[in-house]
Amino acid sequence: MQGAMSQLQMLYVPEEDRILFRVNTTVRQQFRFWLTRRYSILLLKVLQDHLESDPDITTQGSPEAKEAVKTFKQEKAMTSANFKEQFDESANELPLGQDIPVAFKLTYNLNEGNLSIGIEPREGQGINMAIDRNINVSMTSLLLAAAQKGEWRLAEMGVISQPHQDNIVIN
Repeated sequence: MQGAMSQLQMLYVPEEDRILFRVNTTVRQQFRFWLTRRYSILLLKVLQDHLESDPDITTQGSPEAKEAVKTFKQEKAMTSANFKEQFDESANELPLGQDIPVAFKLTYNLNEGNLSIGIEPREGQGINMAIDRNINVSMTSLLLAAAQKGEWRLAEMGVISQPHQDNIVIN
């Protein structure tokens, strides 16, 4: 992926019973994947583990204190997120092609507090993204909002309490 992420969008598409995940970059590329329910559950688990690895949370002495810090940080991240701007549909390039692949392989690792995520189809090229915890909170919210529209009940996993809109602008 060339350039940095500039926008994320996740939309539930009933005809596919999948979530369309789109990432725009600062160099006007757009990467698109279909997320299945199974894949979304795996992705949520990775996102949740990243959020919970925050030293501000792990150093708390009680489960209540950990939850309070986690909630505070999620609320702070959500107030700085831009969910109001429309998703830019005018990408100059679709590096993965016109056909939208189904996300099949998920790779990830932590690097200095950031989460590196690789999303790949069964065959062909995928993308690698580095996200911090603030983008993680927004991405989780987008995923849960899309899953909620499909009645997938992923919010019951307890990752984040309130899903929001279907796209976010990354500043």
